[in-house]
Amino acid sequence: MAEKQDISLFNKIADDNELAFNTIFDKYYADLCDFSFLIVKNKESAEEIVADIFANIWIKRGTHTVDSNLRGYLMSSTKNRTISFMRKKKIEILSLEDIPYGQSENESTPEKVLISKESGASVEKILSFIPEKSRLIFKMHRFENFKYREIAEVLDISQKTVEKHMGKALKILRGMQHQIHGILIFACFSKNLLF
Repeated sequence: MAEKQDISLFNKIADDNELAFNTIFDKYYADLCDFSFLIVKNKESAEEIVADIFANIWIKRGTHTVDSNLRGYLMSSTKNRTISFMRKKKIEILSLEDIPYGQSENESTPEKVLISKESGASVEKILSFIPEKSRLIFKMHRFENFKYREIAEVLDISQKTVEKHMGKALKILRGMQHQIHGILIFACFSKNLLF
């Protein structure tokens, strides 16, 4: 229901409806920035890329509509624009490391910040054992809450391929369970990584 409403709002942008544009922007901007950041590894660049996408939507309003899955359409646009940005800037596509997990701005005590950093580093260390494509898909599903169908659309692969990569990632993580101790266990279970 919400998806149909979003599509309806998006298509109203063609009629110069600023309220519809602002509603879509407010709903998707942060998620799109997070997704772009997974690839480009720079917050300002991710924000610039997503801002360009929305500027383009407004400038070219009336030239196209979306019939289904607005989120998938926006994520696919973000992926393509981010990769294009990196090619133009001649930035090497990184291995998606150093993404902080579990750290929020209201963590003010040094102890909380240290625990958060250790948890994030522990999660990244564990995930580094997963091949890059499987790792990206795993992060999209578990950290960004993408459905398999949405991942398939955004990455332009089949849903079966997504399932295969997720299976590979989970098999690796399950095989490592006996090596995970203390904060590693806490970090993984708090993120629902293993099950």
